[in-house]
Amino acid sequence: METLLERAKKLRAEYPTVKKVALSYSGGLDSVVVGKLLSDAGFNVLPVVVDIGQHSDFARIGKNAKSLFKTCRVSDAREKFAEGVFRAIKTGFGAGGVRNSDGISRPALALALVETARKESCQAIAHGSSGTGNGHLIMENSLRVLAPEMRIIAPVRDMDLRRDESLLFAKKEKLPTNLQRAGKFSADESLWGRTIRQGEALDPSSPLPEDAYKWTVSPKKAPDKPATVEIDFLNGIPMSATINGTKTTGAVAILQALNEIGGKHGVGRSDSLDDKIVGLKAREMYECPSASILLIAHRELESIVLTTKELEAKRYVDALWGHLVQEGGWYTRLRRSLDAFIDETERAVDGTVTLELYKGSVVVKGRRSPHALYDTRLSSRDSKGVFSQKEARHFAKLYGLQEVIAYMVDVDRP
Repeated sequence: METLLERAKKLRAEYPTVKKVALSYSGGLDSVVVGKLLSDAGFNVLPVVVDIGQHSDFARIGKNAKSLFKTCRVSDAREKFAEGVFRAIKTGFGAGGVRNSDGISRPALALALVETARKESCQAIAHGSSGTGNGHLIMENSLRVLAPEMRIIAPVRDMDLRRDESLLFAKKEKLPTNLQRAGKFSADESLWGRTIRQGEALDPSSPLPEDAYKWTVSPKKAPDKPATVEIDFLNGIPMSATINGTKTTGAVAILQALNEIGGKHGVGRSDSLDDKIVGLKAREMYECPSASILLIAHRELESIVLTTKELEAKRYVDALWGHLVQEGGWYTRLRRSLDAFIDETERAVDGTVTLELYKGSVVVKGRRSPHALYDTRLSSRDSKGVFSQKEARHFAKLYGLQEVIAYMVDVDRP
């Protein structure tokens, strides 16, 4: 049986002109193992750590990377990624329950990798995505658009690198990564949230052990006193979050603050089966406090300012946007065209939504907007109401007329 190094050397032979490789490096099992194998196979590996809001000790990761590769670069992509998160919120991205952020996080990662790879005179970019999910397609679509001159290497996929093999290799080589956690599950983190997969999460009939959750407490252990959150929107974009009276502004700070308060109150957990492009179904667990809070708030504000027809059309466009992005279409003309429609409808989505966080739930307490189509005088049925019910009398006679006629015809049919 071939050793991992032998498989890595075969991969090296496919890229004879490549000397220096920028490696997407998180310090987790896959990136550490991939980096070591590429280096041992003869590549000059430059680990690139991209900060998109993960709760990581970047100093420790950088130190460990330098112990293996003599060098390391750290790129702060939080602001760029936060822009993508807010654009996703405008589309209701993930509101259906599947909140995998690869479609928005990988394009931000790719951009940071390309910028560093060019600056450091690399000929190739390597990433640790597997071939079972959408991540490798999203990553490579982004990289090929942004850097068509670069060679793209995906060792986990291209070497058919199995997780148990990686664990044994990392243990044997004494690689600096958390093997105890890696043996239980794999996790991705960003400002959007945390995704847990593989290991103990594989069996869809079994609940995930409580110790797998890192950002959120169990709703059973959440505080007995609820938290009050007010989100202010402008053109569909969150401009501030006021949490128990304390106001936070700035995209990154808002997401961090909502992740913290939401996690404290057990908000944002979900268990989903995702259909991958390759045809596989994958179970993924999510901790997405800020995304959950913002999606609910945004939906409520849209409901009070957009017309029925706008809401119907936007649900259709939002679904197209979500499918496109989850399948690697961030850097496409179609995504930009859909954005144009979404941005036009979002011009009216200004206002404030008040929410209460309590033991895993997000309860809407109020919504207000200068563009609200809701009018209490029209909706009220008391003496102060200005809408005359009599005006709906003749409308009721015509409503569904064609269906009434069709039903009578069908009854008379022999």
